[in-house]
Amino acid sequence: MQRFKCSDCNQWFVKSDKPAKEKYSASAALSPKNILIDHLDGISYRRMENRHRIDKKKLCNTVNEEMAKLVNNLEATKHFFKQLNYSGNLVVDGKYIPVKEDIEIYLPFLAKGKIPKSKKRRKALRGKVVIWGTDYSTHDILHYEFGDSENCFVLNNYFLQLKNIGYQLKSVTADDKKEIIQAAKRHYPNCVPQLCVRHYMVKISRILAVGNIKIQINAKEKQIDALFDGDGEYLPPSRYWSIERAVKLVNEIAEQEFKYELLLDFQNIVETILFAEDYRTAIYKIESLEKYFWPKRFKMREMYSGEHIKTVKKLITNFKEHKEYLLNYLKYPHLNIPGTTNIMEGYNSQLELRLNSIKGFEGVATAENYINAWILKRRFSKFTDCKKQFKNLNGKTPLECANADISNVQNWIDFCQNLFK
Repeated sequence: MQRFKCSDCNQWFVKSDKPAKEKYSASAALSPKNILIDHLDGISYRRMENRHRIDKKKLCNTVNEEMAKLVNNLEATKHFFKQLNYSGNLVVDGKYIPVKEDIEIYLPFLAKGKIPKSKKRRKALRGKVVIWGTDYSTHDILHYEFGDSENCFVLNNYFLQLKNIGYQLKSVTADDKKEIIQAAKRHYPNCVPQLCVRHYMVKISRILAVGNIKIQINAKEKQIDALFDGDGEYLPPSRYWSIERAVKLVNEIAEQEFKYELLLDFQNIVETILFAEDYRTAIYKIESLEKYFWPKRFKMREMYSGEHIKTVKKLITNFKEHKEYLLNYLKYPHLNIPGTTNIMEGYNSQLELRLNSIKGFEGVATAENYINAWILKRRFSKFTDCKKQFKNLNGKTPLECANADISNVQNWIDFCQNLFK
């Protein structure tokens, strides 16, 4: 609230500084489908209450009713499947979904006394997991599976449903969870497995714990560069303080590089292997790691920390176990196998932005209906920000990228609610 004085009558008056409420037509307020679209677009119930002049509880009930009417995403895939043209390269990942559940707590040993109400029944925030995947070339989400965790039962059902609809799986790219690859191989024995190289590199960096060391070294290198004037290649002898400062920084960098030399060199070698230009180069670097780098460093183990030797030895063993699944995207370039799960991470980020405002679903059915509605909306929405080799997808929906004819679909909600009527 702000006070103002009128220049004509010299009287004071108060004016609110709150923004005016949004005004919408009565027809929009009476449309349940518009309410559902607003909700899926991320508009909060409080804002929708002002927009549609409808009670928050009624809005929530309307959204839940409209989502329950939508056809399952897999049924939509079956409807278009004869038209769809997929690459067969599937990127699979899991996403945690917060779900609230009522939990009763029984305390037999306190049966004679009074138990506080909060102890008898309380709200607990549990979670479900949605297993979903996208075809690499079209970015289309064919199917999802809802479960308690990324366990073998849920993953098995996911790939079984894909096989039942006739999806021809050539390769599957997943994060560092081997259960996904095992479930895929159970139903598609000939598919090529690929572990996400980015996830694996992050895992190694976390174990080596040299991220802060690299940051410190880079910061000191920038301080040295700042001591030079313009494009000068050396410091003038007259600048004694700058010379002393540069020498001190160089010595500190050398000391840190010597102390963490084994960890830094190992990380650099693994990174050059995982992101090599081709398979032949990767194999050459692996031979160098196994035949030259590690034997030579192990002979010089007195120079390094015992903990560093133990860590690198353990990681080399782990790398040997996983290298087959890490380099398939280089080994079979003609299959165009994605080496990372970046596409699914993008979908996970988009969904996470929406879930942050929801805080958690009241029940499993509501959560599953929402995920189903969100995926259907995504499949009927046009891409706008695809880059590099996927620029040609901009202006098309994922279904259109997969060669589906949706020219007769005027409203995706009407279409998905009346698909089998």
